[in-house]
Amino acid sequence: MRDRVNPKHILGIDGLRFLAAAFVVFFHCLYLTGVRPEAYSGWASQQMVSYPEAYGFSHFGWVGVQIFFVISGFVIAFSGRNATPFNFFSSRVVRLGPGVWICASAIFLVTLSLDCCGKLHDFAMSYLNSIFFNPFGPWMDGTYWTLAIEIVFYALVMLLIVARRFDWIRYLAIGLGVASTLFWLGSTWVGADQSHAAAALFAKLRASRKVDLLLLHHGMFFAIGVFLWLDLVVRHRLANWLWIALFVVGGVLQIIAQAQTYNQEFSVHYAPGIAVAVWLVALAAIVVAVKYNAVLHRAPQPVLRALRMAGLMTFPIYLLHEVG
Repeated sequence: MRDRVNPKHILGIDGLRFLAAAFVVFFHCLYLTGVRPEAYSGWASQQMVSYPEAYGFSHFGWVGVQIFFVISGFVIAFSGRNATPFNFFSSRVVRLGPGVWICASAIFLVTLSLDCCGKLHDFAMSYLNSIFFNPFGPWMDGTYWTLAIEIVFYALVMLLIVARRFDWIRYLAIGLGVASTLFWLGSTWVGADQSHAAAALFAKLRASRKVDLLLLHHGMFFAIGVFLWLDLVVRHRLANWLWIALFVVGGVLQIIAQAQTYNQEFSVHYAPGIAVAVWLVALAAIVVAVKYNAVLHRAPQPVLRALRMAGLMTFPIYLLHEVG
């Protein structure tokens, strides 16, 4: 039948991607609305609503982004293996371009309808930055900060495909993972002693968008995704899991640091354990999704189509939710 879901498609990844988007939605629309009412969602609602009863299950929702990055590493490796440069490039343009152009335009119109007095120039610049993928912003929505991070990773993989060296993706993942893990090991070590001579340097590096675009902050997440693909799809090797274990350490340190940053910014005291646990469970879910994909495909076609649709909905939900 024409509408049957491709049995090779890993539907569990779609479901996990949708859950990650839901985490981010909860964080922005339930948590930030109360603790940072001047943020977009609070401004759009004129600070008339808050959901303190939801803080307990929404304060860690930002970790959905880290889950997205791991999924991207896996999916890009999966899709790039046999792709030509044109096919890979066009698939990324189709994946990102229309979604961003349509969603940014919708946000622009909604924002103008809420309040345009004296802000039209700022809104217009944010709109242009969004549709032209300016990596430094400001954008129509804060969530757009991740797009440039994704594009940098896509570009690195694209270079491998153009050079006909896609098999070097292992070395790309090792380079990204080692560099970012060492960064967070150093940042954590220095951060434990604020009197350390390098404390100010690491604080500056952590706040730098340019360093962020070098994937020094998030490279280990993409690397984990690539190594999960190498092990679960290409060939199982003990070395793959040793690299994954190392990069998980870096990922955990980054998540702990992010949780501490939000605690300081919002004057709260949430332990980072929940965010770390959610992220680790998501990694396990990727493994289960791949290993038991054939079992999942035994479900009725309406269920499979619903999971596929959930995956397709993720990108527009992610780009629109703060305004919608």
